[in-house]
Amino acid sequence: MESTEDTGWLNNRIGDLFYLLHLWITMFCAFAWLGPFEWMWWGVFILYGATEVLWLLRDDYCIITDIERYFRGIPRPDTHLEQNFIRRLIATIFRIDMRPESAKTLTRTWGRLGWLIATLRIFVI
Repeated sequence: MESTEDTGWLNNRIGDLFYLLHLWITMFCAFAWLGPFEWMWWGVFILYGATEVLWLLRDDYCIITDIERYFRGIPRPDTHLEQNFIRRLIATIFRIDMRPESAKTLTRTWGRLGWLIATLRIFVI
């Protein structure tokens, strides 16, 4: 997501903060269920669970991406598939342009698997 000059320096830095928050939450939910500490599992349980609820309530649009776009002055896309954070992240890191549907499937599958494993580690194991 590109910054827009007409939104100003401060708004773009606030957009950067929301991007970094999004990155932290994504990495935490993606890998903390592998960790040895119960607080990590609870973090995944709560954060990813809240993510699923927010997607459900917001027609699959991510609230953090919407806030970042707001501060950068970038309009909301017509469909949630056009704003997929994981797709944008993979394109930035690996230079791979995934299909939006594939990125959504990867996001949900990985997230739900991590959530399930964290939940099992908390309540069963």
